Amino acid sequence: MSLAAEQLVYFYVPGYKPNYIEYAMTFYPMNIILCLEDGTPEDKKLEARYVVKNALQEFTDSEHTLIVRINSVHTPHWEQDLEEVVPQRPDRIRLPMVKTADDLRQIERKVQEMLRDLGLDYTPSYEVMIECCEAIANIGDIHQASDHIYAFTFGGTDYFNDCVAKGLLDPAREVLSAKQKLGAYCRSMELQCFDTTYMAFRDLEGFREDCLLSREYGFTGRSVIHPDQVAVVQEIYGTSLA
Repeated sequence: MSLAAEQLVYFYVPGYKPNYIEYAMTFYPMNIILCLEDGTPEDKKLEARYVVKNALQEFTDSEHTLIVRINSVHTPHWEQDLEEVVPQRPDRIRLPMVKTADDLRQIERKVQEMLRDLGLDYTPSYEVMIECCEAIANIGDIHQASDHIYAFTFGGTDYFNDCVAKGLLDPAREVLSAKQKLGAYCRSMELQCFDTTYMAFRDLEGFREDCLLSREYGFTGRSVIHPDQVAVVQEIYGTSLA
């Protein structure tokens, strides 16, 4: 697999399931997201941290890019997540539900304090998740808050739920509008931009059509939850727009 193809696919793996992680490591080299957030139930958070920590140690020489999605800064879990994973030097850290520039600055301050205390010569890059209306409104400020943003990613389900909670008349249309805004912003800034998961993983034709639209919006890759979706992502996002 070429490096370009590798960078298109972001495969989610629940952080508390070591057998799933081991299985993902048998794939062709790609981006593996070890998920401590939505993919891990509340009663498995502690267990998941240690599973992910051990996976980062065990697969340190893997050809995969290992990314850890921590819990949101708006939860009680994020600092403990960082304390376990940052010393293992993950390739990148995925940050969910970043609403404002201050959210990102708070995380980065914590990371930098840890690095100083540990004496580590390492600076992680961030994949910042846009998952609510407030985040879209603040996208420029969020971008300016850190020099270490590798990409923006979109969280479609949480964005939809935020629109419902706000009583917006057409949440599905709001999601499409947000995707267009995020894709256009990232394209204008020459930033990587990764689309949300497509949960109906058996509907490959629907997934393919959604990927085609996503690429037109400016997205450069996609998160997936099933191996059957990988080839579609490589095909669609690996092809230049005419």
